[in-house]
This record gives sequence, structure tokens and C-alpha cells, in this order.
Amino acid sequence: MQPSDSEPPVKSVAKSTPRPKPEGRSVPQLTRDSWVAAARQVLVDSGVHDVKIDRLARRLKVTRGSFYWHFENHKELLDALLQDWEVRNYVEIAQVKVRWARAEPDLSEVVAIWLGKDPAFPAFDMAVRVWARRSAAVFATAQRVDEAWIDLLVQLFVRGGFDATESFVRARIAYFHQIGYYALAIREDLEDRLRLVPAYYRALTGKTPGPSLDRVLEEHRQRLNLPAGPRRRAAVR
Repeated sequence: MQPSDSEPPVKSVAKSTPRPKPEGRSVPQLTRDSWVAAARQVLVDSGVHDVKIDRLARRLKVTRGSFYWHFENHKELLDALLQDWEVRNYVEIAQVKVRWARAEPDLSEVVAIWLGKDPAFPAFDMAVRVWARRSAAVFATAQRVDEAWIDLLVQLFVRGGFDATESFVRARIAYFHQIGYYALAIREDLEDRLRLVPAYYRALTGKTPGPSLDRVLEEHRQRLNLPAGPRRRAAVR
């Protein structure tokens, strides 16, 4: 899987104009996003084969008519579900690029994104990857997203002074490290994970963490009401 030159343009998260009201049906109380959220939870709980209109209607305690107010058919719902996952990734990549445009690129900006993820996202990510094993279209989408992340990290390592080959390998290792956290569903106390981040940083970049990583970790400790981290020495032997 070679890194791509750029990720495809980000589509807006599924926000469509409601379809004309079907004659004889009441205006639904649920939104399109309500159906996508319900589909996402079923995908995580039991896989794409269970993302069925009837099942979702029972879960949401509505009739099938509500579904057709927002979607033309089942495929359109699955497309919206996949787009939800895809857009989340591209938005995060864009956030990192904006931060790198304002300051010297550093892995700490990527760390900030990964540490700040919705706690439910890892399970969603893994569910999409399982789905990709049975759908060529989903596989292609997942591959595009993976290549976009790796391309972003390649840029970081090239600007850090590594040659093209080593930058590509380091980018893969850094990204696969994060996906491994998702795949293995590692149960780790958040305070312990924050404590390990500087060691991960050194292993992944070959460099000593700087003030930018300290700021990221302190922001997360404050957000989680954790005690301040230990002061690190300027150089690590």
C-alpha cells in the first residue's frame, strides 16, 4: 500500500434535504443522523449483516415509513454509514494539516488527535474493517483512508530529515501502532497510557519529546482531572 499524493475531497456528513412527505404518513420525529447512529451501533454490536431496516425500526421504536422519509433504500443507508466513518478520518487529517501550517510539524499533533478520539470510535473503526473483508467498495474506502493517514505521516518524517524509504516505514509503524490499539481493544488506564506516550514518541520518531508533547499530555490530564505529569529532563539518556 503506497502512500497517496492526497486524500479525496471531504464530502459533507450526510445532511440531505428531507424527501417530500409521503401521502398519508405523519412527519417523522427522527433525523437522518438518528438512523445512521442506530446503524453504527448495530454494525459495532453484530456486523453489517444485521444492519436491516426492520431491525433498526424496532430499535428506534418507529415504523419503516420513517426510514423512507430519509433514505431511498437500504444501500443509501449503508453508504451514509461508511461516509460517516470516512469523513471522521478526513476531518482529523485536515485538523493536523492546519496545525502543521501554523507551527513546526510534530507527531504530538497526531497524538493529540488520537488521544482525543470519541471512546466509541475504535469499535466503529474495527467494525468497518471487518465489513471491508466482505465488500470490495468498503475495502477500497478503508484503503484510501489508510493511505491518506500514512501519506500525512510520511510528510512529517521527511520534513524531520529521514529519507523517503525510512519515512514511509516509520509512517507505517506509527499508523499501524494506533490501529493495533483498536484491533486488540487494549484495556489500559488512561493515566498509564499518558505516562507511556513519551516512550512511544521516542520509539516511533527516534527523537526526544519536546514542549509540544508536554502541552498535549497536560491538556489531556486536565480534561480527565488527572494529576499533573512528572517533569521530564530535557535530555533522555
